[in-house]
Amino acid sequence: MIRPLKLESLERLGWRFGLETIQALLSELGHPELSLRIVHVAGSNGKGSTCAFMASFLRRRGYKTGLYTSPHLCDIRERFRVNGAWISQEDFNRHSRQVLEASQKAHRKTGRLPTHFEALTAIAFCWFKEQKVDWLVLEVGLGGRLDATNVVPSPAVCLITPIGLEHQNILGKTLGKIAWEKAGILKPGCLAAALQPHAQAARVVDRAATKKGALLWLGGRDFTYRKVPSGFEWEGPGLHHRFKLPGLAEYQATNASLAMAGIQCLRAQGVNAGPGLIQESLLQMRWPGRVEEISRKPLVLLDGAHNPEAAKVLAVSLKIRYPKRRWIVLSGFLSDKDYRAVARILAPLAALAIVTEPRSDRAEDGSRVFKAWEGSGVPGLLVRDWKKALGISLANLKQDSRLALLITGSLYLIGDCRKEMVGLEGLGWL
Repeated sequence: MIRPLKLESLERLGWRFGLETIQALLSELGHPELSLRIVHVAGSNGKGSTCAFMASFLRRRGYKTGLYTSPHLCDIRERFRVNGAWISQEDFNRHSRQVLEASQKAHRKTGRLPTHFEALTAIAFCWFKEQKVDWLVLEVGLGGRLDATNVVPSPAVCLITPIGLEHQNILGKTLGKIAWEKAGILKPGCLAAALQPHAQAARVVDRAATKKGALLWLGGRDFTYRKVPSGFEWEGPGLHHRFKLPGLAEYQATNASLAMAGIQCLRAQGVNAGPGLIQESLLQMRWPGRVEEISRKPLVLLDGAHNPEAAKVLAVSLKIRYPKRRWIVLSGFLSDKDYRAVARILAPLAALAIVTEPRSDRAEDGSRVFKAWEGSGVPGLLVRDWKKALGISLANLKQDSRLALLITGSLYLIGDCRKEMVGLEGLGWL
């Protein structure tokens, strides 16, 4: 007798690069992805925020909007949203059973079970089809070309956020190879926009668009933006306007500017809106875990800066927004992240580094991360248990009113700390 599959059991399969398994699974499910109008988003930094900006705009424009992102902070259902609200537990369980049954059928034909992420992506397509969403904003999991989300044959719009060195053991050792993988989401005839601070990545994405017949708006060539106090000024075909942003505007200006290019691309799909509605959607966007204040007294900030590019933007934002603060930095990283560079970048802001280990099989040994902070000249503590590390960090804040706590590195760590301090507050609806 074949035992029924459990969703959690698929986590042991890790990550699989390729589309054959997810295609076989979706075939068993009747290809729900083919019924959806999709904005597909790839890149290294700012994917989630860019997705959130796009979803916020489409909702304010009056469309029933799905949003699929990863990873989650505190609850797996965060990954699946319609008009900002999570999938219900009942719907999640029902679609999980449906996908797992289809997985066993596909396994008998292909000899392969789907990975955890492939199964979640199939659940997403089934649920969004059932919900009859007008638009789905779809975030790539890893890479692009061979990511499970890339089964969609004809996305309406593709966006590629800034690309950096990441997952080099999977995507390639150079920025060019990584950019080529990310540009794999581009399809013939699709409208696309990319904003790339690295010239090499911009060239690769531009060449990929030309080769595939995608119509690309490239930042710096086809549209421009500049940061201004509390927002950004954007100029491109059909629009020149200054917009305000919520919170740490310096941090989100790049993501919002790419989303603006995406919004302009949507005009070709019949989605028109004036600056006023766009401004409203920008101000109402929320994205937990990214430069998020979860406490003001004492000041506690969460940010998932897990690579050098994100750490640089975070450091600049903290200097501008909190010029007199010194930071206790609670950090933990996964083993494939450049934590040494992140430590060097954040070191000038840090009064104390408290190092822990995220709850993940891929967590980096805390002693190595501790040495990185030590090598950057920051005094530190190694506390492998994340909950104890959080308690010690909060206790140290009492020593000086100028101190604040920054929790950064792995989103696994950020999610656990957020849930410990404020529960699911602010997560159930965006």
